[in-house]
Amino acid sequence: MPTPQEIFGYFFIWKSLRGRPTAEPSALDGDVILAAQAILLENEGYEVVIATTNVGHLSQFIDAQEWRAI
Repeated sequence: MPTPQEIFGYFFIWKSLRGRPTAEPSALDGDVILAAQAILLENEGYEVVIATTNVGHLSQFIDAQEWRAI
């Protein structure tokens, strides 16, 4: 199972290569950190949906829905 750091690194590189940044290049990216933690929970068998107002950024990585719709 990948470590949180490995998942974070993968997402950070992936979003950069796709040209779809979720934060400034030098910023610590909260969306990527949250998505990496959600992936770890999915890997343990949990069903994960992130409730957010920022569906566009988070749905690149994980199931994310507008919080009012959940």
